[in-house]
Amino acid sequence: MKKLKLIIVSLLLVAAFTGCNKSKDKDATPEVNKESKRTTTAKKNVSTINSIALYDGTPLYLENEDGKMVYNDETLIGETLAIYTVNGEIEQKEAIRLLSSGKEETFNFVHVSYYENDYWTRDIFITNNKDLKAAIITGDSLTYSAADGTTATTKKLEEGTIIAIDPASKQTDSDLDIDFISVTYYSGTPFGKTAFVKLESISDLEGDIIAKQTISRILANESIKPEIADTLFGQLDSISTSDYMYQKIQAARDEEWSRRK
Repeated sequence: MKKLKLIIVSLLLVAAFTGCNKSKDKDATPEVNKESKRTTTAKKNVSTINSIALYDGTPLYLENEDGKMVYNDETLIGETLAIYTVNGEIEQKEAIRLLSSGKEETFNFVHVSYYENDYWTRDIFITNNKDLKAAIITGDSLTYSAADGTTATTKKLEEGTIIAIDPASKQTDSDLDIDFISVTYYSGTPFGKTAFVKLESISDLEGDIIAKQTISRILANESIKPEIADTLFGQLDSISTSDYMYQKIQAARDEEWSRRK
């Protein structure tokens, strides 16, 4: 319930949803000699960019005193996080993940904020708004091994699946006049698999991801207070969503209201 209530605050802040980066300056220039020169230390411009968890159970780590990453919490797929950037670059580093068994492995970790708490998580589990951007499947879709309508596989991505897309990967099968895009999906695999889907089968509106996350939480909580549900639905009405998601929101609202009778 705590996180559900916090979503209200999040939605109030994302009505425009393009997001305002928060910035702060660190390492102010110290005064070393009042009479003459000052030692100049470059200021670090610390900001955040929006990110989406791509994996159900995305692990969140804390760094211990030895610089090793220790599991502390996790997120649901579709959850919103914020990635820290320093002077415009994503704050990330290679570090050792320490398991409870004592096993150690080295991975690349990204510095993130989740519900106002600082963590580290592996880069493969979250979007970064560059080569990985969140999207949602808007109808059951076949996957293709290439941007070619003749390369359909037996794997289908179900409607509502949250995926990652590479915006630069859009290609057209000129023979069949079909637009494709490369996606990474985490359904059934923790490390993601890459395939192509028809471009018409996805929506990459950020509001759609927020809406799916929110209505899933509402419907999963049968004891949610009516006033909280109404507030959440009201805020969903104020963000930009596709026609597909608009219909999903209305259906979820009807379902939630029917539970009150």
